[in-house]
Amino acid sequence: MADTFELVALALPADVAPETLPAAVKRLVADCWPGMSRGQLVARARRHALQPSLRAHGPSAPGETGLFSLTLTAAGGVVRLIAHLRRVARRRASARATVSAKTSKLSRPPLRDPRQASLF
Repeated sequence: MADTFELVALALPADVAPETLPAAVKRLVADCWPGMSRGQLVARARRHALQPSLRAHGPSAPGETGLFSLTLTAAGGVVRLIAHLRRVARRRASARATVSAKTSKLSRPPLRDPRQASLF
């Protein structure tokens, strides 16, 4: 069974200015939220016509935050971001069976204030 990771933060490398990012990458960063899963992050990048590659920079224990290199190919150029992902501890099979689908926590995007739309 694959490990479950959730997004804590996205960051730029020190040598990259935010103004140099392509529009598709800016839209992706604006669409991400803390708590989204690794699969949601990769799927969202694909929806923005980016070719994502997510690679770990070392092992992390359950509950710890690890560093990942998120490489995106956009408009022929390559953009590298740093993704901070928390490894979520696995549940026992018996605990998983008792939780109903309604009570399980799903990571959904936060509600956005329409007045702040110009910021993204």
